[in-house]
Amino acid sequence: MKRTGPIQRKTPLKARKPMKRATRRKAPASHSRDQRWRSEAYLAWVRSLPCCVCGATTGIAAHHMIGMWQLGGIGLKAPDSFAMPACDPIYGHSRDCHQQIHAHKALRDRQPGFVRDTISRAVRHFDGEVKTQLIQAWEFIDEREAA
Repeated sequence: MKRTGPIQRKTPLKARKPMKRATRRKAPASHSRDQRWRSEAYLAWVRSLPCCVCGATTGIAAHHMIGMWQLGGIGLKAPDSFAMPACDPIYGHSRDCHQQIHAHKALRDRQPGFVRDTISRAVRHFDGEVKTQLIQAWEFIDEREAA
């Protein structure tokens, strides 16, 4: 069916000018609110250690503690002071201890020990702010395990 003329409104528009819209403020980027300690030098050093699960010396990633004490969340990583070495195929290793930690509760439960071992080696190697952050991480682990 073809229209012969323009479509007419049955009720007229009340407003003669467009609605005023309030401008929305954008929330600041989430990374700017994230105050977690980061150190690329420390992570590079962690990657130089053998895997905390299988002892492999090649293809090591710096795995951050997951699933414990709300150190991380959706889209957030734990502070770098809670990193441990774990082999990963992305970095050229045949085993995948990094993903095994994610997949198996028994390995996730062993993460505090892995981090403690990493921190005990690092405290002898670093000083200044890095050492301070590592000692705080060690104390945090002790507090949580004592509770």
